[in-house]
Amino acid sequence: MKRLVLLLAIISITSLSYAQQHSSEKKSEPMKKTVIARLAIKKEVVDNFVQFAQKIVEETRKEAGCISYCLYKNSFGQEAQFIFYEEYKDQAALDYHNKSEHLKQFLSQISSLLAGAPIVEVF
Repeated sequence: MKRLVLLLAIISITSLSYAQQHSSEKKSEPMKKTVIARLAIKKEVVDNFVQFAQKIVEETRKEAGCISYCLYKNSFGQEAQFIFYEEYKDQAALDYHNKSEHLKQFLSQISSLLAGAPIVEVF
């Protein structure tokens, strides 16, 4: 009987320890970040925007923390509406992108091409 109680105590302690280790591992796992940025571009400068956008897409895809970085054109709405869909492995990767020179350059290049304020959502 003493052996059974001792065995149950060991199993309980082991299970508790295992659960604590794995719950802390889940908390420390990096969480993927997704960005959706909607931009309305003046119709007469769409070609210029696409040239600038091609460079930012190419440069961002080279970033170590970038999972995907795509530009889409809305074909069913406003003629000059574009959507960036971005995925990063974690917040640090997104922070790196937000501080990058290629993003700063892109934003300065397109500021006069915008038809309205960009809508940016981060998940």
